[in-house]
Amino acid sequence: MDSILYSKIQKDIKSYDESHPATTDFYRSYTQSLLDRLIIEVVDDEDKRYKVPVIYANPERAIAKVKEDRNLKLPLISIAIGDIEENLKARRPDLQLTHYKFFDVEKQRAYRVIKKASKAISLQFQLTFWSKYTEDMNQMVETLQMLFQPSLALPTAHEKENKAFLLDILDMSSVQAGDKQDRTLRKRATIRVECYIPGREYLYSNTGRIKEFINTEIESK
Repeated sequence: MDSILYSKIQKDIKSYDESHPATTDFYRSYTQSLLDRLIIEVVDDEDKRYKVPVIYANPERAIAKVKEDRNLKLPLISIAIGDIEENLKARRPDLQLTHYKFFDVEKQRAYRVIKKASKAISLQFQLTFWSKYTEDMNQMVETLQMLFQPSLALPTAHEKENKAFLLDILDMSSVQAGDKQDRTLRKRATIRVECYIPGREYLYSNTGRIKEFINTEIESK
Protein backbone atom coordinates (compact mmCIF):
# COMPACT_ATOMS: atom_id res chain seq x y z
CA MET A 1 0.00 0.00 0.00
CA ASP A 2 1.61 3.26 -1.13
CA SER A 3 1.88 6.25 1.19
CA ILE A 4 -0.71 8.34 -0.67
CA LEU A 5 -3.36 5.61 -0.49
CA TYR A 6 -2.42 4.89 3.12
CA SER A 7 -2.91 8.55 4.09
CA LYS A 8 -6.26 8.65 2.28
CA ILE A 9 -7.47 5.51 4.06
CA GLN A 10 -6.36 6.92 7.42
CA LYS A 11 -8.34 10.09 6.75
CA ASP A 12 -11.43 8.19 5.58
CA ILE A 13 -11.36 5.90 8.62
CA LYS A 14 -10.91 8.81 11.01
CA SER A 15 -13.97 10.47 9.48
CA TYR A 16 -15.91 7.20 9.74
CA ASP A 17 -14.95 6.72 13.41
CA GLU A 18 -16.08 10.24 14.28
CA SER A 19 -19.53 9.58 12.87
CA HIS A 20 -19.75 5.93 13.98
CA PRO A 21 -18.48 5.63 17.58
CA ALA A 22 -17.15 2.18 18.42
CA THR A 23 -19.17 -0.19 20.56
CA THR A 24 -17.59 -3.30 22.02
CA ASP A 25 -18.32 -6.21 24.30
CA PHE A 26 -14.64 -6.52 25.23
CA TYR A 27 -14.94 -6.33 29.03
CA ARG A 28 -18.17 -8.29 29.07
CA SER A 29 -16.67 -11.10 27.01
CA TYR A 30 -13.66 -11.51 29.33
CA THR A 31 -15.85 -11.37 32.42
CA GLN A 32 -18.14 -14.03 30.98
CA SER A 33 -15.20 -16.21 29.95
CA LEU A 34 -13.85 -16.07 33.51
CA LEU A 35 -17.29 -16.80 34.99
CA ASP A 36 -17.68 -19.83 32.69
CA ARG A 37 -14.45 -21.31 34.06
CA LEU A 38 -14.86 -20.29 37.66
CA ILE A 39 -16.35 -23.59 38.77
CA ILE A 40 -15.75 -23.75 42.52
CA GLU A 41 -17.48 -26.29 44.72
CA VAL A 42 -17.51 -27.04 48.44
CA VAL A 43 -18.48 -30.13 50.39
CA ASP A 44 -20.77 -29.54 53.37
CA ASP A 45 -21.02 -31.43 56.68
CA GLU A 46 -23.26 -34.04 55.03
CA ASP A 47 -20.69 -34.72 52.31
CA LYS A 48 -22.89 -33.05 49.71
CA ARG A 49 -21.08 -31.16 47.00
CA TYR A 50 -22.52 -27.96 45.58
CA LYS A 51 -21.33 -25.12 43.36
CA VAL A 52 -20.60 -21.80 45.07
CA PRO A 53 -22.73 -19.02 43.50
CA VAL A 54 -20.93 -16.09 41.87
CA ILE A 55 -22.27 -12.53 41.66
CA TYR A 56 -20.90 -9.58 39.71
CA ALA A 57 -20.39 -6.66 42.10
CA ASN A 58 -17.62 -4.37 43.28
CA PRO A 59 -16.37 -5.06 46.83
CA GLU A 60 -18.44 -2.26 48.42
CA ARG A 61 -21.64 -3.38 46.75
CA ALA A 62 -20.92 -7.01 47.60
CA ILE A 63 -20.50 -6.13 51.30
CA ALA A 64 -23.86 -4.35 51.22
CA LYS A 65 -25.57 -7.31 49.55
CA VAL A 66 -24.12 -9.79 52.05
CA LYS A 67 -25.28 -7.66 55.00
CA GLU A 68 -28.69 -6.62 53.61
CA ASP A 69 -29.93 -9.62 51.66
CA ARG A 70 -30.97 -12.24 54.19
CA ASN A 71 -31.69 -14.70 51.37
CA LEU A 72 -28.09 -14.53 50.20
CA LYS A 73 -26.47 -17.62 51.64
CA LEU A 74 -22.76 -18.16 52.21
CA PRO A 75 -20.31 -19.28 50.92
CA LEU A 76 -20.38 -16.83 48.03
CA ILE A 77 -17.99 -15.35 45.45
CA SER A 78 -18.17 -11.82 44.04
CA ILE A 79 -16.26 -10.67 40.98
CA ALA A 80 -15.34 -7.16 39.80
CA ILE A 81 -13.02 -5.57 37.23
CA GLY A 82 -9.97 -3.97 38.82
CA ASP A 83 -7.01 -2.11 37.31
CA ILE A 84 -6.42 -1.86 33.56
CA GLU A 85 -2.88 -1.15 32.35
CA GLU A 86 -1.10 -1.07 29.02
CA ASN A 87 1.04 -4.18 28.60
CA LEU A 88 4.25 -2.82 27.06
CA LYS A 89 5.99 -6.21 26.91
CA ALA A 90 3.19 -7.76 24.83
CA ARG A 91 2.67 -4.74 22.60
CA ARG A 92 2.53 -5.69 18.94
CA PRO A 93 4.47 -3.83 16.19
CA ASP A 94 3.37 -0.24 15.93
CA LEU A 95 1.47 -0.57 12.67
CA GLN A 96 -1.55 1.66 12.75
CA LEU A 97 -3.30 -0.09 9.87
CA THR A 98 -2.96 -3.50 8.24
CA HIS A 99 -4.90 -4.81 5.28
CA TYR A 100 -5.83 -8.11 3.68
CA LYS A 101 -8.35 -9.40 1.17
CA PHE A 102 -11.40 -11.61 1.46
CA PHE A 103 -13.50 -13.18 -1.22
CA ASP A 104 -17.29 -13.43 -0.90
CA VAL A 105 -18.16 -16.70 -2.63
CA GLU A 106 -21.88 -15.93 -2.85
CA LYS A 107 -21.41 -12.47 -4.38
CA GLN A 108 -18.27 -13.47 -6.29
CA ARG A 109 -16.58 -10.32 -5.16
CA ALA A 110 -13.24 -9.51 -3.52
CA TYR A 111 -13.05 -7.13 -0.59
CA ARG A 112 -10.22 -5.18 0.98
CA VAL A 113 -10.35 -5.31 4.77
CA ILE A 114 -8.53 -2.63 6.77
CA LYS A 115 -7.73 -3.43 10.39
CA LYS A 116 -6.49 -1.20 13.17
CA ALA A 117 -3.76 -2.54 15.42
CA SER A 118 -4.92 -4.26 18.60
CA LYS A 119 -3.86 -2.79 21.95
CA ALA A 120 -2.08 -5.01 24.49
CA ILE A 121 -3.33 -4.55 28.05
CA SER A 122 -3.30 -6.25 31.42
CA LEU A 123 -6.81 -6.56 32.78
CA GLN A 124 -7.24 -7.36 36.46
CA PHE A 125 -10.20 -8.96 38.17
CA GLN A 126 -10.86 -9.05 41.90
CA LEU A 127 -12.54 -12.12 43.33
CA THR A 128 -13.86 -11.90 46.86
CA PHE A 129 -14.65 -15.09 48.76
CA TRP A 130 -17.26 -14.95 51.52
CA SER A 131 -17.99 -17.69 54.06
CA LYS A 132 -19.09 -18.33 57.61
CA TYR A 133 -16.73 -21.21 58.18
CA THR A 134 -12.99 -21.65 57.74
CA GLU A 135 -13.41 -25.04 56.09
CA ASP A 136 -15.57 -23.59 53.32
CA MET A 137 -13.07 -20.79 52.78
CA ASN A 138 -10.16 -23.21 52.57
CA GLN A 139 -11.97 -25.34 49.99
CA MET A 140 -12.72 -22.33 47.78
CA VAL A 141 -9.17 -20.99 47.94
CA GLU A 142 -7.66 -24.41 47.22
CA THR A 143 -9.92 -24.95 44.20
CA LEU A 144 -9.06 -21.52 42.82
CA GLN A 145 -5.34 -22.20 43.14
CA MET A 146 -5.72 -25.47 41.26
CA LEU A 147 -7.32 -23.68 38.32
CA PHE A 148 -4.04 -21.85 37.66
CA GLN A 149 -1.19 -24.24 36.79
CA PRO A 150 0.35 -21.76 36.26
CA SER A 151 -2.19 -20.02 34.04
CA LEU A 152 -5.83 -20.32 33.04
CA ALA A 153 -6.93 -20.03 29.40
CA LEU A 154 -9.66 -17.42 28.82
CA PRO A 155 -10.68 -17.67 25.15
CA THR A 156 -13.10 -15.12 23.73
CA ALA A 157 -14.52 -14.36 20.30
CA HIS A 158 -11.69 -11.83 19.86
CA GLU A 159 -8.70 -13.85 21.05
CA LYS A 160 -8.22 -17.61 21.55
CA GLU A 161 -4.87 -17.68 23.37
CA ASN A 162 -5.44 -15.35 26.32
CA LYS A 163 -3.83 -16.31 29.61
CA ALA A 164 -4.96 -15.41 33.11
CA PHE A 165 -2.62 -15.56 36.12
CA LEU A 166 -3.35 -15.67 39.84
CA LEU A 167 -1.35 -12.86 41.47
CA ASP A 168 -2.24 -13.13 45.15
CA ILE A 169 -4.84 -14.10 47.73
CA LEU A 170 -5.22 -11.74 50.70
CA ASP A 171 -7.11 -12.16 53.95
CA MET A 172 -9.64 -9.31 54.23
CA SER A 173 -11.53 -10.57 57.31
CA SER A 174 -9.79 -8.05 59.59
CA VAL A 175 -11.67 -5.25 57.77
CA GLN A 176 -14.84 -6.43 59.52
CA ALA A 177 -13.21 -7.03 62.92
CA GLY A 178 -15.18 -4.17 64.45
CA ASP A 179 -18.49 -5.75 63.54
CA LYS A 180 -18.98 -8.23 66.39
CA GLN A 181 -22.34 -9.43 65.06
CA ASP A 182 -20.96 -10.40 61.68
CA ARG A 183 -18.24 -13.03 61.70
CA THR A 184 -18.14 -13.33 57.94
CA LEU A 185 -14.76 -14.48 56.64
CA ARG A 186 -13.48 -12.72 53.55
CA LYS A 187 -10.50 -13.24 51.24
CA ARG A 188 -9.66 -11.42 48.03
CA ALA A 189 -7.87 -12.88 45.03
CA THR A 190 -6.39 -10.81 42.21
CA ILE A 191 -6.32 -12.27 38.70
CA ARG A 192 -4.41 -10.69 35.82
CA VAL A 193 -5.45 -11.35 32.23
CA GLU A 194 -2.97 -10.60 29.45
CA CYS A 195 -5.05 -9.74 26.41
CA TYR A 196 -5.67 -7.37 23.51
CA ILE A 197 -8.39 -4.83 22.87
CA PRO A 198 -9.20 -5.70 19.25
CA GLY A 199 -8.78 -3.03 16.61
CA ARG A 200 -11.79 -2.21 14.46
CA GLU A 201 -12.01 -3.78 11.00
CA TYR A 202 -13.49 -2.11 7.93
CA LEU A 203 -14.55 -3.08 4.43
CA TYR A 204 -12.95 -0.44 2.24
CA SER A 205 -13.94 0.04 -1.40
CA ASN A 206 -11.90 1.67 -4.14
CA THR A 207 -14.28 4.64 -4.01
CA GLY A 208 -13.47 5.24 -0.32
CA ARG A 209 -16.73 3.80 0.94
CA ILE A 210 -16.33 2.26 4.40
CA LYS A 211 -18.41 -0.30 6.27
CA GLU A 212 -17.47 -1.96 9.54
CA PHE A 213 -16.43 -5.56 8.94
CA ILE A 214 -18.38 -7.98 11.11
CA ASN A 215 -19.17 -10.77 8.63
CA THR A 216 -17.19 -13.82 9.76
CA GLU A 217 -18.62 -16.00 6.97
CA ILE A 218 -16.59 -14.39 4.16
CA GLU A 219 -13.91 -16.82 3.02
CA SER A 220 -10.27 -15.84 2.79
CA LYS A 221 -8.81 -15.68 -0.69
